[in-house]
Amino acid sequence: MKDDMPRVTKVRAAGPRALRVRFAGDRRERGLDLTGLMARSMHFAPLMNDREAFGKVRIVEGGLGVAWPIRTKWGRLDVSAETLCRIADEQEPMTGGDFARWRERLGLSLTEAAKVLGVGRRTVTGYLKKDRLPPVVAIACRAIARDRHVLAARYVPARKVSRRAA
Repeated sequence: MKDDMPRVTKVRAAGPRALRVRFAGDRRERGLDLTGLMARSMHFAPLMNDREAFGKVRIVEGGLGVAWPIRTKWGRLDVSAETLCRIADEQEPMTGGDFARWRERLGLSLTEAAKVLGVGRRTVTGYLKKDRLPPVVAIACRAIARDRHVLAARYVPARKVSRRAA
């Protein structure tokens, strides 16, 4: 088992389809909206309209996941800490500072970032100043950072303009 696997240290229901979760090594509690997971998965559908059962969420397997007291034809109704962490990361708003770090981490110039995202350079410079980027931009940036093939498919190097000596 990998040592860097996410582990849940605290969990509680924070609404009919939302959780507050703390992961090992992280001081903050993170909010997760599980509506999409419940709506898109037969496995989690029993929780969609059962607020009482949803509220009985518990940590299982030493923090490797959480479970509810519902049995399905697939077994215990549970979700891994890794999945919860990924959902929390994806739901986290992206700021201009986050965008700047993303660009730096990938080694993209402003022009290259604009080409990768299919927007103008002026739009990219505007993103750097925003408190909160549009979710579609955050989704694209995270997908590009996570999968080098996505970056390779979209990347166009910025041409260097050479000037003749006067």
